[in-house]
Amino acid sequence: MKLARFIQTEREQLLKDFGEAALEIAPELRGEDSRAREDHAREMLEFITEDLLTPQANRESARKALGKARSPISKAADQHGTGRHSQGLSMVQMIQELRALRARVMQVWGDSQQGLSTNDIDELLRFNEAIDHLIVNSVASYSDLKEQETHLFEAMLRVSPDPSAIFDPGGKFLFLNTPMADMANITIADAVGNTPLELALGFATKLHDAIAATVATGQFQRKEFHYTSPSGQELYFDCQLVPVFDDQNEIKAVAKTSRDITERKQAERQVWRSANFDSLTGIPNRRLFLDRLEQSLQEAKRHDCSFALLFIDLDRFKQANDELGHKAGDLLLEQVAERISTNVRAMDTVARLGGDEFTLIFKDITRENAKKAAKVLLGSLERSFYVEAHEVYLSGSIGLALYPEDGTDADQLMHNADQAMYAAKERGGHQVLLHQDLGGAEQSFDRTLVD
Repeated sequence: MKLARFIQTEREQLLKDFGEAALEIAPELRGEDSRAREDHAREMLEFITEDLLTPQANRESARKALGKARSPISKAADQHGTGRHSQGLSMVQMIQELRALRARVMQVWGDSQQGLSTNDIDELLRFNEAIDHLIVNSVASYSDLKEQETHLFEAMLRVSPDPSAIFDPGGKFLFLNTPMADMANITIADAVGNTPLELALGFATKLHDAIAATVATGQFQRKEFHYTSPSGQELYFDCQLVPVFDDQNEIKAVAKTSRDITERKQAERQVWRSANFDSLTGIPNRRLFLDRLEQSLQEAKRHDCSFALLFIDLDRFKQANDELGHKAGDLLLEQVAERISTNVRAMDTVARLGGDEFTLIFKDITRENAKKAAKVLLGSLERSFYVEAHEVYLSGSIGLALYPEDGTDADQLMHNADQAMYAAKERGGHQVLLHQDLGGAEQSFDRTLVD
């Protein structure tokens, strides 16, 4: 058994050559310990050598080539198939690896021989049968794991409470679980074989684009989907899409799982609203007002237009609050906020700074139109309010500053609008006063804007 003895003698060099070839075929193996890789190949060569040294009938040879016989090589093949599957190698890479082992042994063996006898040729045939046996059983072991993996994956998606689906690269449903069907208000039978676009699902375009991006990049995608259910409920989902590759490293499917984040989004919205809106009146608070003011400044600079900033302080509110109580005072502030809001455009901003002070931003407006709008607003505040069966009369002191004449930044505009409002208050209230009308008198009304 010259070939068997040759393999035993040249084993270390064959292992080294095989290791280099394996890394070229499967770069993924570079993370594997080199000693473990050599031990694995050494074990396969030992099984092959043992097989070559064992007498064999023709019938057994045929069964082995078909992968139907059980021998020590079968164990090595099972280990090879399961091992390479767990390491993420494709079936093609696994087969190429075994073919590289065969090619290297045959090349070195052929180079070392002056000529081949009949026995030598028989040994080569036995060696090829052993490699074929390794390949057939490795593929069988690998395929069993792949099939089991697929069944487990589908079973996991099927029982998952989260909406999940598998699509082909073109976006057609291959599989979807019941939560996914319920969310989309479709049946599983109607969905399979069709795309979300063909089914006219509410989130179809965004899902189609996400699938296309996953296929184009071959990478994991994470998207947030907003969906209005047939019942009108606003739903939010955190969706993750993962490409599924075949043995040729081609994308054969896209798996999608979704997690309902509607409650989280509602909580985030509530936190944001609490941070940016006045809890009593429901209109923007100081924080959001300052943000809107900065936005207005940027827009005005970009489009070369003007806007007006109004500061409003209620006249006689303290008296009403003291006489009727704080509860009535709060109700009165709610009505004031509503009345101011009904006298402005949708693009304008009404905010409450605190107490009985309100602010207003009139976008894209001239000085004259801003003054007219402020007087209309003042007139609305002078109409009676009804609180807990009491008729209450208020008015307002309104200060007005215009961009860019009265200031080109937020601090300057706020200071000048506040000065004009305070001057209006000092002059008896229930009036609109423009900052430019103050002349140099505003210095006597200096105060700070602190809650």
